[in-house]
Amino acid sequence: MKKILYIYGYGGSAQGSTCTMLRRLVPEGYMVESFTYTQADFAKARQEILGYIREHGIDLVVGSSLGGFIALTLNGIPRIVVNPCWYPGEELPLIDVPHEIVRTYAPHDHWVQEHVTEEDRPMVHAFFGDRDELFGEKYIAHFLRHYPQEQCHRITSGHHLSEEGAREIVGWIDKNPQFINAQNHL
Repeated sequence: MKKILYIYGYGGSAQGSTCTMLRRLVPEGYMVESFTYTQADFAKARQEILGYIREHGIDLVVGSSLGGFIALTLNGIPRIVVNPCWYPGEELPLIDVPHEIVRTYAPHDHWVQEHVTEEDRPMVHAFFGDRDELFGEKYIAHFLRHYPQEQCHRITSGHHLSEEGAREIVGWIDKNPQFINAQNHL
């Protein structure tokens, strides 16, 4: 059984509709897990997620929006990011996130630029909604500065993952077992 950890975005939850939908859509042989992490503090959230990955034998991380940003920082495990919040220090204030939360994320806005390695680069694929009303297409170019074009995918979705977009991601995972079988270095 391959274990997928879903990291929800700002204001989401481990029991939210996206996680529930992914659980319903994954094919036999896969299971989706999620848990409530301390979203109000980047360093604490990251440590909790890394601990969960190690403790529960996670094979793949899927992160959406702010969860996608956190997923990008988890070098050493295969990751899929969905409409990732590339610069939380810039984006979170636009949706009225309290300053005390923003200040924990803002210093890490350039994480990918500073920490991507050649070994880790193939472990990240991004899926961008073709109707993302929050970020639009602006982070596609940022992704492509650090990752190859073949790791950048477009899906039928807005910012919040649609069922059609989720089916496209799950279908990609099912057709690319070599990605989820990449060696976990955590």
